[in-house]
Amino acid sequence: MVVLAGLLVFVAAVGGAAGLGMVKSQVSQIPRVSVGLSLDLVGTSVHPDEPGVNRSSEALNFLLVGIDNAAGIDPDSPIHIDRDVNTLLTDSVILVRIDPDADRVAMLSIPRDLWVPIAGKGWSERVNTARGIGGPGTLIETVSEFLGVPVHHYVEINFAGFLRIVSAVDGVPVEIAQPIRDDSLGLRIEQSGVITLDPDTALAYVRTRRPLTLAEGGNPANDDDWVRLGVWNDLERNQRQQEFMVATLKRAVEQGIRNPLTLRRVANELLDDDNPSITLDDRITVGQLVDLGDEFRSFQVDQIERYRLPVVDDTIDGKQVLLLLEEEAQPALEFFQAGSLAGVRVRLLNGTSSGTVAGVEAALERAGFSVVDRGNAARFDVARTTVRYSEAAANEAQTLARYLEPPPLLELVAEIEGADVELVVGADYSGVSESPRDSAS
Repeated sequence: MVVLAGLLVFVAAVGGAAGLGMVKSQVSQIPRVSVGLSLDLVGTSVHPDEPGVNRSSEALNFLLVGIDNAAGIDPDSPIHIDRDVNTLLTDSVILVRIDPDADRVAMLSIPRDLWVPIAGKGWSERVNTARGIGGPGTLIETVSEFLGVPVHHYVEINFAGFLRIVSAVDGVPVEIAQPIRDDSLGLRIEQSGVITLDPDTALAYVRTRRPLTLAEGGNPANDDDWVRLGVWNDLERNQRQQEFMVATLKRAVEQGIRNPLTLRRVANELLDDDNPSITLDDRITVGQLVDLGDEFRSFQVDQIERYRLPVVDDTIDGKQVLLLLEEEAQPALEFFQAGSLAGVRVRLLNGTSSGTVAGVEAALERAGFSVVDRGNAARFDVARTTVRYSEAAANEAQTLARYLEPPPLLELVAEIEGADVELVVGADYSGVSESPRDSAS
């Protein structure tokens, strides 16, 4: 889907907008969905929106969801073919990591037929059903728990939003390697080369799962000359979607998206009062959107990293599904898992003569940290709780420190074996917070 393009086009627009008042007015039009309790707390604390505030530049994972919903679209559009206007299936699920400090943006496509345990239900289904089963919160928790990744923010867009984005950039030029056709979606492109796709054609192009192509020397008017293109699976469609996202962002830059007047026009087109098509989570703030827009106004689109999950076909309960190859998937997941509390491995050490680490361990695990070892510190007269870390685990140390009360000392050491950080509990320790402070002391 073009959700990533829509998100980055929008944040570029609000980030480059002339005046915070105009930004607040635009953002206030966007519907919000209450999923805060399902989101990872790191990176989702409320930031002030006043200008000049030094907000966090933490890496954030966005779960971007395209909804298989045609509400608000012309009834004569081919999008309505065999479609229930009220469907809640997700047409695409994409995890996007935006890391301002590293100047990195990466996207991971999650196949809609991926077989996953549905969060809180005790049974499994295809991931594209999770939202319909329990709402956006269930989808967030399902993806987060199954892949072991934190989800900090949620963005949802329907078909109408897709069409508006493509329209806002005056169509998207795409390299068509060979003719492609899918009558079930109204898709028919009879020539190859760079073709500027209009909104309806673009939507059909990124959605097709059973495309045909013209046999060599075939006649486009002869139905028998159209043959199967590819192997008809989600992975091919995911690749088309990722390529289309990049093409959309390139088009937006070419159309002057970094010009304030163009930004305002595009943002206004995306935020239609009568038929809202973009939904945000209830934690993301105007300030965070402005920060992201400012960070990526000069970002080079070709630098976006693209990942896909390794999967195999299977049949479960008569359903064609995809199973994750977990070991092979780990290299693709590592970048997105960074920042997860469960990914912070803590060695817990008692630094007081009368203290015990049992209660501290339980508190850390309730917060989501992984306690991998426990024991006694070198001495028992530690006055102030200390987080010891190597240079490679600086981010993990900062994350842990933000949860500890009172703020601990941070001690850089040459190396820590078997854990990311060591927590030496001192006499001042008073507990582990349910949510992090904005920064560690």
